[in-house]
Amino acid sequence: MWNNSLNLAVINWLAQYTSVSAHFNQVIQYIEAAHLLKGLPIMGLLWYFWFRDPDAKLNTRQLIIATIVGCVIAVFIARLVNNIAPFQPRPFANPALPYHAYIGLPPPESQSLFDWNSFPSDHATLFFSLALGIFMISRAVGFFVFLYVTIFIALPRVYLGLHYPTDIFAGAFLGMGCVLICTRKSIMNLYNQQCMQLLNRYPAAFQTALFIISAEISMMFNDVRRFLTLIKTFL
Repeated sequence: MWNNSLNLAVINWLAQYTSVSAHFNQVIQYIEAAHLLKGLPIMGLLWYFWFRDPDAKLNTRQLIIATIVGCVIAVFIARLVNNIAPFQPRPFANPALPYHAYIGLPPPESQSLFDWNSFPSDHATLFFSLALGIFMISRAVGFFVFLYVTIFIALPRVYLGLHYPTDIFAGAFLGMGCVLICTRKSIMNLYNQQCMQLLNRYPAAFQTALFIISAEISMMFNDVRRFLTLIKTFL
């Protein structure tokens, strides 16, 4: 799956830059790992639109809820595929690929990076789904969010050998597909009325719960993953 011409061409092209500048590599590594540059600004935009357009006639809040629902479903499917699909090592851990030294960076220490199937990309699934939701609210802002996700989230993961381009494409299509389905009027009608009733009846509690969910999404469900890993360890 990984050894197609697109993946090999992109990885080989990027490899010429991995040994050029230690400072550049360190900046890319920071960008790749920093929630401050990943989930927080994008989720912050959704909350901006949430408070900017409270009028139900504008449909903004309904779209935001649908986007979050689609995002969660997409990430769940991505994790399911990740666990049941044939194992595909990440580019930096693939012995069939030539070794590329990243000057200025220590070798990866997390064993999960070696054991975790690279296909599809969770990051691409999550952030492209959110970008599409923002695009549906504001095309101008959504365009820049798509550009931001591509440059600051997707490309660093390919550059650092964490994903193949096809991992990114698959995750992006999965995430956007789930949001497209969840924002269809017929699907939104299944849960939209109940959510709006809860929001109107318990505004503080509903928005607090939504904030907690959005915080977990912005941090890639890290706490949820650690909790599930703990349960798996005990079982």
